[in-house]
Amino acid sequence: MRMPDRSVRARLRRVSAVVLAAALAAGLGACQAVPGTGPVQEGLARLDQGEKQLEFNPGLPIEGADQEAIVRGFIRAATSSANDYEIAREFLAPGYASEWDPDEQVFVDEGTQSYRSTGDQSGELLVSGLATVDRAGTLTPLPTGQGSGETVMSFQFERVAGEWRISYAPNGVILDKINFPLVWTYRSLYFLTPDNRLVAETRWYLNRETLRTRIVGGLLGGPSDADAAALRSAFPAGTSLASDTVPVNDGVAHIEFSAELLEGDADTLELVHAQVAASLQSVQGVTGFEIAVNGNVVDAGQVETPDTHVRSSENLVTTLVRGGELGTLVGGEIEPLPKLGERILALRPDAVALGENRTSAAVLHPDPDGGSAVSWVSANDLVTIDTRSGLAEPGLDRFGYVWSYASSDRNEIIVRRPSEDAERLKLPALTDRAPVAVRVSPGGNRLALLVAGDGGTSEVYSVAIVRDAASRPVGLGGVAALEMVVSGTPVDLDWVDEMRLVMLSRASAVTKVTLGPLGQLSIDTGTVSHAVAVSGGGTRSLIRVLDAEGRLYGPQGSGWQWQSDDVRLIVRSG
Repeated sequence: MRMPDRSVRARLRRVSAVVLAAALAAGLGACQAVPGTGPVQEGLARLDQGEKQLEFNPGLPIEGADQEAIVRGFIRAATSSANDYEIAREFLAPGYASEWDPDEQVFVDEGTQSYRSTGDQSGELLVSGLATVDRAGTLTPLPTGQGSGETVMSFQFERVAGEWRISYAPNGVILDKINFPLVWTYRSLYFLTPDNRLVAETRWYLNRETLRTRIVGGLLGGPSDADAAALRSAFPAGTSLASDTVPVNDGVAHIEFSAELLEGDADTLELVHAQVAASLQSVQGVTGFEIAVNGNVVDAGQVETPDTHVRSSENLVTTLVRGGELGTLVGGEIEPLPKLGERILALRPDAVALGENRTSAAVLHPDPDGGSAVSWVSANDLVTIDTRSGLAEPGLDRFGYVWSYASSDRNEIIVRRPSEDAERLKLPALTDRAPVAVRVSPGGNRLALLVAGDGGTSEVYSVAIVRDAASRPVGLGGVAALEMVVSGTPVDLDWVDEMRLVMLSRASAVTKVTLGPLGQLSIDTGTVSHAVAVSGGGTRSLIRVLDAEGRLYGPQGSGWQWQSDDVRLIVRSG
């Protein structure tokens, strides 16, 4: 993120009302109702509604329903959160209806739910779990993954006026993978690094009128546990929403904060402004915002897509080692990378990660003693970074730091810029499993680790990179977030962009290609036989997969199309 100029700073120092010159008209949202049976119906238009929502109208308990029907009706009823899940509570015994906590979690399953009775007044629902969403809106895939395991949900019953009602149910709601994204929606919340760059977190919220209020509340609550060591929120301690709603008028969201907000200086308010502007930009119907304390507007602005770091346009290319050349693939031909490419090829590279400006690289190559080395290479210099045994493919982040992992020292990763001493950062404990691949994100904010999971699965974790104000890596977050669980043994991993990963996993000769947006459900994108490497490329259309015979493939519709032969290496770009 680039800080606003002095004129903007001056505006923020004026603790007075700021009038927006113009704001786009807010679209009128219409609420669509989905009944338990019958067609979708159009609901009433709400002038202040920011999102076009689907509202489910599930049915009430049916007279004479047995225990299984009550459980299934209760689960269907949880698709409607209206009036604090009023319909779902009708399936509960009066003494338990107020105790059940639907907000504890969302359990997302494949949609296959089998029921069995375990007694006169008890039963179990077996569900094939995919993920859970916690109170803060953070989605975590279940280790069972892809429906390969079952979770048991226990229920108890009692008679109420001659009808079965649930006297105990697990807290939270159960939604299948079809209904989940209709009832819940994901948004990006933006937090700050020590050098005040904006970094996104994905959060899930009920798709309803309160969405904008929940987003602002999420900013006040701060980053997730996984990012807490690396990110922060700019709001002064104790700041809260003074109102339980964030109304919108003519596209402008009015946010009333408590007086603690004014304890921050002008720079702090500037950062608050940036977080709010970025986090509200995805809310339909909101084009601007105003921040108020005690009824007085102290700041205002337009929502905007934040200037977070993504790969620059010149790096949105496919770079290869093919036929004794290292360069960009254009129209089936290689355009060599001058001088630097020649120096890299002279090292007989086994892996290459180009820097953001394509003037330096981290290279895995044979060393003179018969082992391997990771070196930083430029057109004129070479600095050896690591010579441990079991070296993996290195990374080179946007700040010029080489990241080098070795299986012989699985608990640490070496991070070094050629002009500085090396840092040894402790990797998170992953039940003593050695990563197959370690990749630093394009923005330099997270480290992704691909490991073998239990039961023949592949798992991807992300961990926050903790940097000081000068962007030097000084540690890794203590909590590793599970991002992907896919069937098959792990093969390779890369970042597509700052918020998406792509992974290869193998079952027999078939290698699956899976796209993994952070904080969302993974997406199966087909298979490539005998694939051995994948490159994210910067956009989904530039993902490239390399097979064991040197054939290169790119995405084409729902499958993969041949791009080139005789490719020795895919060169990753910062």
